[in-house]
Amino acid sequence: MTRIHPCLWVLCAALLFGAGGAQAQSAASSGAPAVASAAESAPTPVNLIAAPFPQPPPPATAVRVAILDSSPSLQRAGRVAVLLTRFRKRDLEQHIGMKIELANVSSTPEQPAMGNVVFYRPKFLRAAALLAKAIPGEQSVRVMPPEVLATSGVDVEIFLGKNEP
Repeated sequence: MTRIHPCLWVLCAALLFGAGGAQAQSAASSGAPAVASAAESAPTPVNLIAAPFPQPPPPATAVRVAILDSSPSLQRAGRVAVLLTRFRKRDLEQHIGMKIELANVSSTPEQPAMGNVVFYRPKFLRAAALLAKAIPGEQSVRVMPPEVLATSGVDVEIFLGKNEP
């Protein structure tokens, strides 16, 4: 014989009385016709699956990377691009947990007093930190400024300033 824990009895009673069971119990004590009228007046159940709950965005499966070089020759950007896409790509993708997509390699005007910086979108800090660690030399890791967030189509921007990578 199976024994039911007393807490389970209390939970069942709470569910019975909380979900309209009180109407059914009072109707059952007065007779069967009242049960039918109580069932007809019961509200329709809410479909929680179809309810308009906001869904979180799907997790990212790839990190889009842009490499910006302050020198017009693009030699440093080319070396970093080869490093990230050929030599270290498989290891980095395993550590990051996402594919690396190289979206852009271009030159940009030099900005004074800015060394090598890895900018990242929110939720891509881990990817930015691991990419910065893979690039030789010193890099700082910073969140993208709001004006860059609005216009940039990448998740991580690697800016190569005066410091040699």
